[in-house]
Formats: sequence, C-alpha cells, structure tokens
Amino acid sequence: MNNLECLNCNEATERNFCSNCGQKTDTHRITLKHFLFHDILHGVWHMDKGILFTLKQALFRPGKAALDYIDGKRIQYYNVFYLILLLTALGIFIENIYAMAITNYVSYIEPTEPNATLDFLGKYVKFFLLLAIPAYAFNNFILFNRKKLLYSEHLIIFGMHFVGIIVITLLQNIIMFTEFVESLAFIADWSNVFIGLLIFTYLVNGFYGAFGKDYKLYSFSIRILIYIIICFLELSLLSLIITYYLKHYNH
Repeated sequence: MNNLECLNCNEATERNFCSNCGQKTDTHRITLKHFLFHDILHGVWHMDKGILFTLKQALFRPGKAALDYIDGKRIQYYNVFYLILLLTALGIFIENIYAMAITNYVSYIEPTEPNATLDFLGKYVKFFLLLAIPAYAFNNFILFNRKKLLYSEHLIIFGMHFVGIIVITLLQNIIMFTEFVESLAFIADWSNVFIGLLIFTYLVNGFYGAFGKDYKLYSFSIRILIYIIICFLELSLLSLIITYYLKHYNH
C-alpha cells in the first residue's frame, strides 16, 4: 500500500484514517451533489443516531453506560451535556405551549394557593437543575468512590442520569395536558406522585448499575439513603435562599 499524506496535518499514513488527527484520507472536491446527499444527510443521520443511542442508554442503563463511557467506549455516544441542553430547550418549548394552553382552555384541576417560592422555582427549574449537576456529582464523589473515580468522571455519571431525569420530566410535561380533558384530569393531578416515584426508582436502579458491585447491599442502601437526604437538604437550602430573596429584595 502506498504511503499517503494527510491533507489536514501532513502526517504520513497508510490507512483510511490519519493515525494522528483522525481525518479520512479519501478527501475530494466538494460538489453540490456530495454536499447535499453526503455531508448534510450523513452528518444529520449520525448525529440523530448518536442522540437516540445515548437516550436509550441513559433511560435503561444509565450507570453502566456512564462507566462504559468513562472506560473509553465513546464513539456511539452523543455528548451528554450537549444532549442536556437540547432536552432542556425542548422542555422549555413544551412548557411554553402549556402556558399558552392555560390561557386558552379550561383546566379541570383545582387551583392551589399561590406560593412565591414554588412559582419562582417552577419558572426557573431548568436553570436550577443545571446548576445542581456539580453539587449532585460532588455528592456522588463523596459517597460512591470506591472505584477512585475523578470528580469529572462523577460529572459524567450524574450527567447520564440527568439525561434520564429530564426525559422523565418531559413525560410529565406532556401528561399535564390531560388536565384540559375533564375525564383525564385526574392523571395530571396525580402525575407529581407518579413522576416522583419514577425518578426515585430510576436513580436507585441507575446508581446500583454504576456502584452496586462496589458495596454490599446494606452499605449501598445506606449510602443511597444518605445521598437522597443530602440532595433534599440542598434543595431545601436553595428554597430558603430563594424565599429570603423574594421576601427582602423582590418588591
């Protein structure tokens, strides 16, 4: 086989991809036909394929998938944090449609007493959840680190779980539209309980997939209980800070 020179980095190579920078060696002129039917369609297909694969892994085996990614099996995965941003944008879009529906259709759910803190959290929940990733990853780092993983690797683990949590909350956003159908409004009314239990089950199962083999069942159970308590305390502290802010500075 004749030696080729990579057109990107000038490294000598003998195979289909440059061993130095990874660019394909069979580069060619960019025709309109190739641009439309290869570069664009091929790029979109592979992006979608990576997104769908990552979503599937995040939903059904988040802990094990995160460990696979940390171990270097990354080519099939879409960037977890890019995916979080895309899903967050989709959630905001659905919430905007729901907000418009509230003004145009009759809701069959009994209105609750207004709560400034809860309203503020609800309005900016996606922002606060994004800020929570480093804190929750640090909780992982403290409680589940028998593998001696780096903090940044715990960010990947919680990021993978966070993808699943966002997908579950997107399901709740869609379920909430049942409140505009009188016979189905009870589904929206009970959705908070159902989604809460689903997220709890999802997190326990995902963490067990990531860390279950490192601890005895009793030890793992204690750690996951402590983890949930710490997360609850962090959310409570955030709620107190917001309440204080709304009371003293937001007039």
